[in-house]
Amino acid sequence: MPIESGAASQTAARRVVMLSLHTSPLAQAGTGDAGGLNVYVNELAHALAKRGTTVDIVTTDLDGGCREDGSAFQDEARDRVRTLQPGLRVHVLRVCKRCREDKSRLLQCIEDLSARALASLLEADSQPVDLVHSHYWISGLAGISLAASLDAKLVHTMHTIGAVKKERDPTAAEDPRRHEAEQLITATASTLTANTRREAEDLQRIFELPVRRIAMVQPGTALETFHPPTGADPRDEPPNPRPLRLTFAGRLQPHKGPQVAVAAVSRLRTLLPGLRVELTVAGRQSGLDSVDIAELAEKEGISDILALRKPLPHPDLAELFRASDALLVPSYSESFGLVALEAKACGTPVLAHNVGGLAELVDHGATGMLIDSLDPDQWAAAIQRLVSDWTQWKAFSEAAAQLAQSYSWDSTALQALQAYASALSPYTSIAKQPCTSD
Repeated sequence: MPIESGAASQTAARRVVMLSLHTSPLAQAGTGDAGGLNVYVNELAHALAKRGTTVDIVTTDLDGGCREDGSAFQDEARDRVRTLQPGLRVHVLRVCKRCREDKSRLLQCIEDLSARALASLLEADSQPVDLVHSHYWISGLAGISLAASLDAKLVHTMHTIGAVKKERDPTAAEDPRRHEAEQLITATASTLTANTRREAEDLQRIFELPVRRIAMVQPGTALETFHPPTGADPRDEPPNPRPLRLTFAGRLQPHKGPQVAVAAVSRLRTLLPGLRVELTVAGRQSGLDSVDIAELAEKEGISDILALRKPLPHPDLAELFRASDALLVPSYSESFGLVALEAKACGTPVLAHNVGGLAELVDHGATGMLIDSLDPDQWAAAIQRLVSDWTQWKAFSEAAAQLAQSYSWDSTALQALQAYASALSPYTSIAKQPCTSD
């Protein structure tokens, strides 16, 4: 189904507020709640600022204190603002540890946080705010009141939709208030952005949104960091005698599927007992239902080939991908799957669950493989097929790196500016916007 987006018009967003309260866009991806959303907000904000739009990121950090009604103990003076680059500021609202670790607690603080955000924004700059761009449902709730106070339009990005997450993973723990909150946000925001066409279709299906209120804004990647090996690629040589190097990178929680990766590698050793295999897992436990990878590896009998690494900054993550023969992404659902794009840009084939944005990022049989289930036996069989024909691996690698070149954060910024123009326009003039895809 083709998705339409607002065409750029004379109505431009001069000052935009990026609202991400439950997690800081400056946090290291893979720690706590930090992941693709954090990278998205941070990179988009920088790209917009480079294009001349003033951007204020509003987020939270620890060391504050809250009363039971959600109001803050500390004075607003303890909130802080700093400039990241010309035209880009970050406003950090102090909250207590309970608020950062318990989203239900953070919800109690929404009214107080919105008021403190308003005060910080007005004090930092007298330039009017044209638009509030909220990320994730908790920030969307705050964005409704903040946008009203600023007389600004609201644009919202779900990043994940609660109902879709539950469809794919019925065991996933979700706040019972989330769906009602997302309904309110979609009813209030001028524009909803979608990472992929599948997400746009989900927005229409679940919230009955008309196409004209959905804009395609696809994430990009830092192509100057994520790129294939310079010179000869040591992975061109097929495994044996060298080991097959597999990687999982992400938060260590069941929804992301690290347990599937561990079990699949265990099955692979049974299928190919003569093959040397190494599995690197880069990430940190996240949430109340976090996964103990070391314990799982011991249970599956692969402790001897498992390398555990903490969440890595982008340059180190890129080096890991360039040393990997494949990235495993067995998530229950992904609205986009930024880590898959980053691996592709390094010329690393991706084996991914055939869901959400992964189904659009991974061109099955061209840049990697899509697997229809989370059965470890099927994942092991897919890895076995990859190993059986290294000429195919090389074709995957070359195609992945080439196709990733069409994704940049500047392209994302251009799409976002079109979405903002549509939200700000007093008319509903909607024009086709081509969507970068594989």
